[in-house]
Amino acid sequence: MLIIWRFILLVLVFLAALICFPDYPNTTPITIFIMFIVSFISVLVLTFIFSLLFLGRSHVFNCIFDLTIILVVGYFLLNIMPQTDGVSPYDKIMSGKYPDEKQIERGFKKLDFTSNGIKEDIKKTTEDLNRGIGEIQKVISKEVQN
Repeated sequence: MLIIWRFILLVLVFLAALICFPDYPNTTPITIFIMFIVSFISVLVLTFIFSLLFLGRSHVFNCIFDLTIILVVGYFLLNIMPQTDGVSPYDKIMSGKYPDEKQIERGFKKLDFTSNGIKEDIKKTTEDLNRGIGEIQKVISKEVQN
C-alpha cells in the first residue's frame, strides 16, 4: 500500500509541474517520463532498504520520507524541465514569477484536461447510451409481440 501511495505522490508532483509550467517543447513529456521512471525506481529501492532497517514501520519516518520525496524530486524536476524561453521553472519561481491562472489553464489544455472535452465526451456517451437503450427496447418489443 505504501508503494501505491508513493507512486500516486510522484504522479501528482510530475503532473503539477507539467500543468503549472506549460511552456515546454514537444519532447519534454518524454524527458519527464524518463525522470519519473528513474525517480520511482529510486523510491522503490529506498523503501525496500528502509523496510529492511525497520524504519518503514514508523509513521513519522514515512511522513518525513514522503515530504523529502516531494522536495527532492520537485527540485530536480523544476531545474531539469526544459522551457521554450530557456529559463527553468525553478529560476522562474526564485525570481518571483509564479504560475498564474492562465498558465494553469493552458497546462490543462495542453494535457487535454479541459472541461469542454469532458462535456463533449459526456454528451457523446449519453447519446450512445440512449441509442443503445432504444435498440434494446426495439428488440424487447419484438420479442414480446412474438
